[in-house]
Amino acid sequence: MLKVHVVAEVRSASNFSDSLRGGVFTSSLFYFQRKILFTMKWQLIPSSWVITGGQMAYDAELFKAFQMDSNPILRFFFFPKSTFTLGRLEARRIPLDKLPLPYEIRPTGGRLVLHGEADLCYAIVACKDNSLVGGTLIESYCKISKLIALGLQSLGRDVQMTTEKHLGLGDPHCFSAPSQAELTWRGKKIAGGAQAREGSIFLQQGVILLSVADDWRNVFPASSVENMAGLNDDVSLPMIKREELERALIRAFEVKGVEF
Repeated sequence: MLKVHVVAEVRSASNFSDSLRGGVFTSSLFYFQRKILFTMKWQLIPSSWVITGGQMAYDAELFKAFQMDSNPILRFFFFPKSTFTLGRLEARRIPLDKLPLPYEIRPTGGRLVLHGEADLCYAIVACKDNSLVGGTLIESYCKISKLIALGLQSLGRDVQMTTEKHLGLGDPHCFSAPSQAELTWRGKKIAGGAQAREGSIFLQQGVILLSVADDWRNVFPASSVENMAGLNDDVSLPMIKREELERALIRAFEVKGVEF
């Protein structure tokens, strides 16, 4: 839902005149400038929200229940214990009974991701024609990555968005190398995402690393962990807490006109 707000600002004017041009009324030493601000109503589900069942199953329910006239959804969550997630196709490719930790199957795609206390996950459910996060698949990826980058940059991390494609063939996990429209920091991947589409609706799931947990190195080959990084890897910078990261990302959406 789109809301329109008209805001009147009072500013000083150097010229004495009475005129109305393009929504600006100037009179005597002051003028009123009308600003039209567009706000989009979204639903926010914070990480403090307690769910029953698995995180991936909950995202799948949100995706399935979403209607064309629903408010877009932004959800944050995390896994208190080390847990794998993997895409639907990946779940058919690898022997799940060989995984050394609990796992959940994502309703989106992508390779293995190892979650835990050192990351923050998000999910977005919206229509493909949404002006803020929609478009073609790559357009949507880019728009969402730019929003996340805006939040991370506000925390002092000069992240970059990749432009090169990486098919990920043979990679043991999602963070082995960045793909197109994903975020890197100092050349290493710090966030990843995957998207599923059904008709005019899409679900994007993603994760942002605060640090590279020891479990990554215990489970995967050392060479596959070299290209990933966490936002707190540089100890000379102020540490970012998960709650701070969540607030910064919410603020990035609000700056772009989202009202929760």
